Amino acid sequence: MTQLPLAVALDAGLILLREGLEAVLVLAALGALLRRAAPEQGRKLAWGAAGGIAASLVAALAFHLLLGGEHDDRIEAATCLLAAGLMLWTGGWLARRADPRAWSLALRRQADRALAGRRVGLAVAAIGFLAVFREGAETVLFLGTLGSGGQPMALGAGLAVAAALLGLLWRVISRGTVRLPLRPLFLGTSVFLLVMAARFTAAAVQELQEQLLLPFSPVDLPDPLGAAGLPDSLEGLAAAAAVLLLGLTAFRGSRTPAGGELAEAPQVTRS
Repeated sequence: MTQLPLAVALDAGLILLREGLEAVLVLAALGALLRRAAPEQGRKLAWGAAGGIAASLVAALAFHLLLGGEHDDRIEAATCLLAAGLMLWTGGWLARRADPRAWSLALRRQADRALAGRRVGLAVAAIGFLAVFREGAETVLFLGTLGSGGQPMALGAGLAVAAALLGLLWRVISRGTVRLPLRPLFLGTSVFLLVMAARFTAAAVQELQEQLLLPFSPVDLPDPLGAAGLPDSLEGLAAAAAVLLLGLTAFRGSRTPAGGELAEAPQVTRS
């Protein structure tokens, strides 16, 4: 049965919005921080996201040729776990720099040099890549199937509207953070990346459960919690909680001055 043009447009727009929302949130939050604290690293985030789009197209073609158009849940699980690890590391790094004791003149210069460092640049680029690639190939497959119905104008219109809405969200986040002081911007981005790391870990557990590689113990969640995206299995909830606990423990440990980086900071002499 041939779909009506409006139905095709709505389906295409909803697919792009659903699959692209988390990626845009991650990229916008991290990009807003980089524009304020390390503008030179923003290009690496953009290149990583562009690489994710290219890799998604290649992966979608490979899935089409080798797996008959079915994506591989194991690849998506591995991508989620790698992205979660990078977000956890980057979030912890930012949390350490958000400590008010780290904003003396000497330590601020150290933080500026660290933000410009190679490790941070690679982590930023990798997060940009994985945030897009995580759902990119599956999105291309969905849209390819939808486009096979012979409604290219309706498909393009739906995608254009969804892309405009995602771009508007990007703009709102960027403009909303431009006047924030650096410390709450560092801390807020750190907390956001920690939450996203927990979500990505739970998503990886779900993908492995769909392949019967992990047990599935259903949990009856209230409707608002399920709508918020909480995992509906005991294993997924436990994995997300473990990531949150790990991140919070690391953050608390980084605030201890004894023997740490902050305690070793050179004193600024007053004239």
